[in-house]
Amino acid sequence: MPLTLITVRSQVHRGVRGDVAEVKGGLPQIEANVSEIMQVVWCVCNNCRDMPTDVECKCCGQQPEACISILPHMAAYILQEGHLRLASRIWNDVRGLDDLPNRGESSKQLHHAAYRQYVMWQYGALGRGNRLVIPSCVVWRIRDCFPDLLGQYTGYIPGRVQ
Repeated sequence: MPLTLITVRSQVHRGVRGDVAEVKGGLPQIEANVSEIMQVVWCVCNNCRDMPTDVECKCCGQQPEACISILPHMAAYILQEGHLRLASRIWNDVRGLDDLPNRGESSKQLHHAAYRQYVMWQYGALGRGNRLVIPSCVVWRIRDCFPDLLGQYTGYIPGRVQ
């Protein structure tokens, strides 16, 4: 029997209810099919993960070997912490903003800077209030590099111009 999302959910519910013996019986099957479960139907590149809203369920559209999230450019331009810190300082300086001194916000600042760098790399300057949905594979690559300690992410917020 193939492992479906419904099957996984029922296994989780059994575990929550305390039916541990029943869940343990299904574990080898679950482990064998994790990659099958993680794959989302709208993804072409095989690197996307499920997103909280339909609008965020966007793939880069490339074949797996050419996924934008695994390109060397991504590592060079988007995921280098030093580059992101410099880009943030320039961004704040140009806009007359203060650098945020709160070190607890460091990871959040880095992934927001990485999102800005990605958009600049792919689309150029969009202008104030104009926003684009970043592909899930890119979002998760950035989040994996600069994770929020509590796992809380804002997600896509539409701009004023749509």
